Amino acid sequence: MNNSVKRCSEYILDYSALHWFALYTKSRHEKKVKELLDEKCIENYLPLKKEYHQWTDRKKLVEVPLIRGYVFVRIAAKNSVFVLEIPGAARFIKFKNEMAPIPDFQIEALTQVLASGASLQKREYLKTGRNVQVKSGPFKGVKGKIQRIENENRFIISLNFPQASFEVLVDPALLEPFDDECEKKSYVSIPLGM
Repeated sequence: MNNSVKRCSEYILDYSALHWFALYTKSRHEKKVKELLDEKCIENYLPLKKEYHQWTDRKKLVEVPLIRGYVFVRIAAKNSVFVLEIPGAARFIKFKNEMAPIPDFQIEALTQVLASGASLQKREYLKTGRNVQVKSGPFKGVKGKIQRIENENRFIISLNFPQASFEVLVDPALLEPFDDECEKKSYVSIPLGM
């Protein structure tokens, strides 16, 4: 057994329970973490996009992470310690104190879309229960909570007042999330249903 094979196999102790996980990295360490994961033969995926960066003397097309601060790794959860030893690796994304696996089909879909050359537009992730505010238009400044999404172009806002409720259509492009735990005013409920 040569050294590179031995070095690779020591980091993958359990092949039976491999799942994709989102690894949060230190700021601007995504490419370095990927390089170190590759050296340790730990399967990983760093989705990249090309964009132009302007400097004072030149403009250049560069590859940057599609999702800043994250690299995806495919490991058994019990082997996460090997990944966290890598300089620049910060922590895994968890749900209820457990590492949150990402289904294979989601990583495959992202890989396929990027390989096709399709243009991706990043949107603020809005989900049920999220506090939002209307950022422009006639309802500018109205705050609420998402309850359901009718479709991607039709969000219904319920204006809740004591003894009354009203509904109005709002373009989701006009909504932005906000996190103000101290806000004690009445919320506008925004039903979002699919």
